[in-house]
Amino acid sequence: MAARLLIPILLVLLVVSHVALASIVEETCAKVENISLRKELEAICVTTLQAAPGSATADTHGLAVIATNLTLVNYTAAVATIKDLQRHGGWTDGQQAALATCRERYTEALNAMHSAIHALATGQKQAYEDNMIAARRASTDCTAASVAADKEESPLRKVNADAEHLTVVAMVIFYLLYL
Repeated sequence: MAARLLIPILLVLLVVSHVALASIVEETCAKVENISLRKELEAICVTTLQAAPGSATADTHGLAVIATNLTLVNYTAAVATIKDLQRHGGWTDGQQAALATCRERYTEALNAMHSAIHALATGQKQAYEDNMIAARRASTDCTAASVAADKEESPLRKVNADAEHLTVVAMVIFYLLYL
């Protein structure tokens, strides 16, 4: 009889613990929206973090690490996308110049992201913030270069938006460590 009750009890405990752990991501992401004052970030934060291994059991520091690492992955993909666009050619001189600027900025951002990850791991708050701000400039500088080169929609619009969103999410989660 006791064995019959054990399985349902274990299942209930598993479901309750999963719901509680999932809410850590949701609670953190709600704070991201409230602090950043950007409504679109909560859904991006939840979707991104819930897809990342380890996020369901992470504390705020763990979520900051995950978000920062995801931002690095995003910037790495941005450089690859830009290289691919440059290889395929067919761009005007202005567009080629914009792509070169974007590639340069995102490459610089990769270096800043590596430094930010090191700063996060070693508890260097100011270094983390400085490097994340430097990395964030890649998306804004690339957007500005693209707009200046071509009045049409940039092929990097989504790349820049994703980089901006992930960087802000990571920075706000990091900020939560010090509240």
